[in-house]
Amino acid sequence: MSSSADPDPTPHGPPDPTLSEPTLSEPVPAEPVPAEPALSEPAPTAPVPAAPESAAPVPAAPAEAPGWDVFAERPVPDGLGRDVHLEVELAGMLQRGRDDLARDRGRTAQETTDNRHALYELASFIGRLEQHLDRAEAPLVEGGNKKLYDTLRVLKDQMLDSLRDRGVEVRDPLGHGHDEVAEWADVVHWRRGPQFTGEVVAQTLEPAVFHREGGGRDEATDDHEKVVRRARVVMGCPEPDQT
Repeated sequence: MSSSADPDPTPHGPPDPTLSEPTLSEPVPAEPVPAEPALSEPAPTAPVPAAPESAAPVPAAPAEAPGWDVFAERPVPDGLGRDVHLEVELAGMLQRGRDDLARDRGRTAQETTDNRHALYELASFIGRLEQHLDRAEAPLVEGGNKKLYDTLRVLKDQMLDSLRDRGVEVRDPLGHGHDEVAEWADVVHWRRGPQFTGEVVAQTLEPAVFHREGGGRDEATDDHEKVVRRARVVMGCPEPDQT
């Protein structure tokens, strides 16, 4: 007696080659991911040689202390150790002030003297220019240079006027007698000739310079006038009597 049973769903017989058992899916190889660029590392540098250490300074040998024989005894200044009174200090300050004032006055007086000497020398030069200009008048005028002569003469007169305004005057002793100029002219040479009837100045080598103290040309008195540069002249005189 056969019992009824559910037919076997699985067919018997050889397996169908078209049918295969399900297999596990193989993993698909992943695409390679490009690696991130690594930061460039600094190239190793060569080690810098260390500077040689300077030799430590050798301490100098201690100098030998001087002995007492190098000291000399000196006198103690007067007043040392005593209180300085206010009157003494003020007197010292006043004395120093007077010394400074005297020194400044001396320097000012020396500068004034130097300036005066320079002015006197300049006046002597202008006086000699006047002499040369007087001698050049005829040649300049005859040569057609009268305008040049007039220009030089005007400049010379202006310089002489400027000197007179400062109390300085130039005098030419030419033609004056010996007795007239004896106090302000020095005779450096004698010239004899029949053209001279007496002792007169025949040539002026350097004119005399006078200075009027305290004023200019407006002062008419000669009481304060003095010669500051003596004239140098050639004195003319007649021939000696042969009889």
